[in-house]
Amino acid sequence: MLNSRDISRLRPDVAANCRRMIEIASLEGYPILVTGTVRDREYQEYCYENGKANSPVPSFHGEKAGLAFDICKNVKGHEYDDERFLRYCGELGKRIGFTWGGDWKSIVDKPHFQWDDHGRYTSAMIRAGLYPPKMPLYEGDMELSYDKFKEYMERYLDERAHMPPSAWSAEDRAWAEENGIVRGDGSGEMQYKSFCTREQMTAFLHRFSELGF
Repeated sequence: MLNSRDISRLRPDVAANCRRMIEIASLEGYPILVTGTVRDREYQEYCYENGKANSPVPSFHGEKAGLAFDICKNVKGHEYDDERFLRYCGELGKRIGFTWGGDWKSIVDKPHFQWDDHGRYTSAMIRAGLYPPKMPLYEGDMELSYDKFKEYMERYLDERAHMPPSAWSAEDRAWAEENGIVRGDGSGEMQYKSFCTREQMTAFLHRFSELGF
């Protein structure tokens, strides 16, 4: 039974746009993990028997086609429960040129994306060996403006600041807090994972020396 996760097994043009989708989503703060690319008939039959496919014969996911892939959120424990993530990826995938399974009416498949030349090629055509033309490489959304970069960086720094500290530093943190070296922000959070500027380090060392350490 084959259900590959290897992007390189997709048709080259589809693989290139799949990777472009992952890159753009990552910049936007949406981590994508590809969970399926090509599959054999045995795995397709398994999906069909479990109500996850309309046919026991693979089409866009077929080994000879390589025109479809499935994704999830690359966060353990939250792979499929983030509706905002799935909606974002659906809209991004469509912007790139893919057909999104989340728009389907019969079997809604939000993690699924395929290149069918904007609906011009059906599953029956693919199974008959009739494949869509080369998919144009998506060129948009790859250049960041300063404002967009600043937005991403501020989001990243805020998320990092609220990450829990590592267990190995527990003794050192307790000492620093006891001696008033680390007092936290206005809400009482210590923000141990925040980055420290040279300006902040200079002030810290000055005040540290005044304490007699």
